[in-house]
Amino acid sequence: MRRWIRVDPWRGWQVVSSLFLLVGAAFAVVLLVTGGAALADGVDMVTALGIVGAMALMGVWLTFAARLHLAGVYVCASGVRLRHVFRTRTLPWSAVTGFAARPALFLGEPTIRDACWVLTVDGAFETPVQRRSREMGWRKEVGPVLSEADFDRLLTRLAAELTDARRSVPPQTDGGVVLR
Repeated sequence: MRRWIRVDPWRGWQVVSSLFLLVGAAFAVVLLVTGGAALADGVDMVTALGIVGAMALMGVWLTFAARLHLAGVYVCASGVRLRHVFRTRTLPWSAVTGFAARPALFLGEPTIRDACWVLTVDGAFETPVQRRSREMGWRKEVGPVLSEADFDRLLTRLAAELTDARRSVPPQTDGGVVLR
């Protein structure tokens, strides 16, 4: 079984998203108990639709808060996983060529913060992890924002994980299949 390990450290962003999860879960429980009791007693159609709509809204809230809480960079023996708020991309170590700090993109334009980019044979992919910047300008608030020292440690650790992954794969000879 694969175990994905988060590479970027936890910061205040995860505390805020944890609060969103806690408030949403508490409200969802209250809504389920009171809504269930109201539906069991028999209510009109408008009230029932309102209760169902509120439950659907809480489902969206909890899903968004959970995705926001888990946004980051994860690694395992098979590759690196980039978990954003709205999508997750998994890249095998065989496709990864390196890691770099480049400006984060917002609507296709660079921002003042650097993001960690995964360089692959097919191009580069931006991670949600960014380096803190005190400059004024456009920022993207979609994931962990690390101090300069933590960001540099993240890049170093990712490079070390890539080196370890390449060492553990036996080299292929003559383009043949590797048997283990």
